[in-house]
Amino acid sequence: MTVEKILIVEDDSILAADLREIVSSFGFETSGIADTWETAKALAPFSTIALVDINLRDGATGPRIAQYLASEFGVAVVMVTGSPEDVRSGLLDVVGVISKPVHPTIIGKVLTYLQEVRKGGRGIPPGGMRLFG
Repeated sequence: MTVEKILIVEDDSILAADLREIVSSFGFETSGIADTWETAKALAPFSTIALVDINLRDGATGPRIAQYLASEFGVAVVMVTGSPEDVRSGLLDVVGVISKPVHPTIIGKVLTYLQEVRKGGRGIPPGGMRLFG
């Protein structure tokens, strides 16, 4: 079985560290934490799932990063943002969006769902997650 590698794209270092801890508590590994487009691009080849915020150190590059990860590397991406209304549904190949603040249990359910989707299954999306497509 392939070990999922979770990329956390978040510019708030405290939130990013919390997410890394939550991801680990559910038995997943992180491929790294990115806070800019360039860092995310560098970590893309080592990632299978990504949790991506909209606003990063280099501006509102999250949607562009999400689309790049999904279309170029087949990464299963969910946007994690305090402004879910700012995420348009037109992001091809991006799975969906959840709102911050996010309870750790929801992160676990999102990761499990994305793992199922990556295996070709349908899975059950967690409550509060808006799916695209």
